[in-house]
Amino acid sequence: MIQTSIISKRYYHINNIDETEYSKTVWERKEKLEKYELLRSEGVLDETIFDVLDVSRSTLFRWKKQYELHGLEGLEDQSKRPNNVRKSIWTKEQEQRIYILRKKYKLWGKVKIAVMYEREYGKKLSVSTVGRIIQKLVKQNRIKSVNFLCNKKISKNRVFNGHSKRWKLGMKSGSPGELVQFDHMTINVPGIGYLKQFSAICPTTKIAVEKVYKEANSRNGADFLEFAIAEFPFPIKSAQVDCGGEFMADFEALCQKRSIPLWVLPPKSPEYNGNVERGNGTFKYEFYSQYDGPPNLEKLQASLQDFVGFYNRIRPHQGVGYLTPNECFKKLKHRWLQSHIS
Repeated sequence: MIQTSIISKRYYHINNIDETEYSKTVWERKEKLEKYELLRSEGVLDETIFDVLDVSRSTLFRWKKQYELHGLEGLEDQSKRPNNVRKSIWTKEQEQRIYILRKKYKLWGKVKIAVMYEREYGKKLSVSTVGRIIQKLVKQNRIKSVNFLCNKKISKNRVFNGHSKRWKLGMKSGSPGELVQFDHMTINVPGIGYLKQFSAICPTTKIAVEKVYKEANSRNGADFLEFAIAEFPFPIKSAQVDCGGEFMADFEALCQKRSIPLWVLPPKSPEYNGNVERGNGTFKYEFYSQYDGPPNLEKLQASLQDFVGFYNRIRPHQGVGYLTPNECFKKLKHRWLQSHIS
């Protein structure tokens, strides 16, 4: 069944009234289809084209088919609602009983509510059914979620509508400054309290840049990026971050301004940020646990920079053959100069 909005757009299209009725997404997809045909006519391999256009083969061919069948309207986002929607398998009476129990025990989950249901009414209702009823009641705003009642923040998926891009599996740094790994960790310093340490480590040389702040937000993230750009002995060619809010907004805007590609890791995947995660452990146990200076943020910052110097110039690292990070960088730089001279 064709939706009313699509019929309206088709009417405008046929009668040449106003093609700008279509969304921005339509024109972006049409442009990619045109670029695909152009690059293919010039003999560019499909794999290269899909990589340049940042779209999968199946997605582009689906757009192409829809465009051939329906024109511009085929490039609009289609409804993902299934034709056959699952219907409720519980009665109004059961739903009302769950509502009463959930209003009485506001912070209980579906398992405990299901137990209480059987105890109160002498009938068993599956945990999954109880969960679906509670979910429906929350959507109808008849009850509040446990997260809301406990003032818990609900994390949202990052929307890639700006400068940042999704990290691709298998991406690795091949030279100093590529895919510099950024992260932050929370530390508790006696006499000062909880602080946020921002870290950046080059996975090729292991050179680290560190700075401590009172809060982890995008404003401080951008300040740290400026600090890292100045401290690294090579330009940051690209950055790699997790989904944290401190690496959005101001941080992302600065990356765009400085023409630094920003790659965002999938949620809950610290293993892909292994170098900076390992560095966090080193600073936690070798610096903060040993810090005996005055409980003053300025003094702590100065001591941290002294340790960063020790970390980069004196401490041997297993990951680079027990060289120091600075020695590793000089070695790579010498090889690069030799290869270009010869």
